[in-house]
Amino acid sequence: MMKEHDFWNKLRILVTNKCNYRCPFCHNEGQDKDNSADVMKLTDFISFVDFMKDQPISELHFSGGEPFLNHEIVDMIEYADKNTTWGIGCATNLSRLTDEQIHRLANTRVKFNIQFPYADKDDFHKSTGTGSYSHIIEQITKVKKAGIRIGLNSVVQSDDMKHIQNLINFAIKYQLPLKLLPQIGLDGSDKFKELIYPLLKETSIEVKDKGTGALRWIIEKEDKQTVVLYIDSPCFDKDITECREFGELRVHPDFTLQPCILRSSNVRLNLQEGKEKAIEQMTCLWNDFKHC
Repeated sequence: MMKEHDFWNKLRILVTNKCNYRCPFCHNEGQDKDNSADVMKLTDFISFVDFMKDQPISELHFSGGEPFLNHEIVDMIEYADKNTTWGIGCATNLSRLTDEQIHRLANTRVKFNIQFPYADKDDFHKSTGTGSYSHIIEQITKVKKAGIRIGLNSVVQSDDMKHIQNLINFAIKYQLPLKLLPQIGLDGSDKFKELIYPLLKETSIEVKDKGTGALRWIIEKEDKQTVVLYIDSPCFDKDITECREFGELRVHPDFTLQPCILRSSNVRLNLQEGKEKAIEQMTCLWNDFKHC
């Protein structure tokens, strides 16, 4: 049974709308790619966290754009780590992460969710436009060695299951959890699971319905094991109940708020008006979030 929330349970903080990749499926978390570069300031982020830290929030996810193009991102993660009890995630392509940043973040509870479109060098470069497959493998190795939790996120862009099988094999080889997310707005993407489930069954030893729109598969091959999540979007069925339970509020670099990836962000927090006003704005947005 779903628990009723009365406020946003998860927040996604878009600390910049800039990205050094050019993935064709990317919606930049709903941002207009023609916008001029916008970067969230650390001082504003701190004010926002201080306003929200006594609210019933379970998870805070950093995103963008590529969050490590914001030079204050590590300070932001460290502040959230020290001043909240929330789960902390960061969606990144890893390409701009430095050794010094890895060292600092190893002392936090952040988990990296790596944007990883293909487990093939040529396809990876073609999809990202600028990404280096070999460099990302090196980065993954460094992050794992530092003890930072890490997982792969891959948007399923076609019904070519060869690419999905390669991703599954890669995840098993490096023993990394893998999230597969069908591309929203792509014809036929609501049916991808009918092709992917049989692949997962071939090497799965356990499957569990998480009740969040996701199936969790434990995959084992050649004495190696990992977890694969297939997350079917509630957008396909316009399931507002599931969205309210498991969706995120997206906070853009200029503090406009976006309740859904398919909706515009037309409410802007005025942090200068203080905590009560900010929470009132977010509460009103939550109360209005009742239909797709």
